[in-house]
Order: sequence, then structure tokens, then C-alpha cells
Amino acid sequence: MLSTLDKDAVNSFLNICKKEIKRKRCIFVDYRILEINGKKISAKQALIDIGIMKISDIWNYVLKLTKEDCIKIDHDRDYLRDMNSEIYIFRKVINGKDVYIKLTINDKGVLCISFHESYKR
Repeated sequence: MLSTLDKDAVNSFLNICKKEIKRKRCIFVDYRILEINGKKISAKQALIDIGIMKISDIWNYVLKLTKEDCIKIDHDRDYLRDMNSEIYIFRKVINGKDVYIKLTINDKGVLCISFHESYKR
């Protein structure tokens, strides 16, 4: 459960995301190999599995995210990115699937680190 302060941060983050996406300053990290529910798949295959055929279409879904969709704010622990930045984690039902979305902002714009079906527990 996010605090009121966190919800305000999410709103600010989403406002910046929307501006950056409209300026075409957005990158999807598509080179990752994911292990989802015991199966290794590429980030691109993960999009196809939720019914998204073009990487560019993910930004339409990001534009529709709300603060209520945010489940967690965390610090970026990847030394290849800016470790001082925050990662915003969202869950949203897309095409009937529970989708996990992880976003951050850096000097290149919005960076989508994850966009795939949530892990089953």
C-alpha cells in the first residue's frame, strides 16, 4: 500500500512520463531474457504473449497508467543504469492478462525495463 506521499510521487512521475512519451523520448529494454512461470522467453515474446505485436504499442498502455496501478516504488539496483533513480512498478490488466510494468526515467527519457505477464504464485 502506497502512502499519500508516494501517490503524489507516482502522479508526478506519470506526468513526466506522458510528456516524454509524447516527445518520443521512450525506450523499451527488449534485449532481456525473462523467466516467467518456469519458462525462459525474450522480452519481445513476452509482449506477444499478452497480445502486443509492436513495441511501440506499449507506450499507449503506459499513457493510461494511473497512480492506483502503481504497486511499489523501489531504487534502481542496476549499475548499468543510474542507481540513484527510482523504479516505479505497476500492475495492469491488459488483454485479460495481469501485466507487470517497471519504469524509470533517465537522461534519454522513459525507460521501460519490464512489460510482461505477472509471475504466478
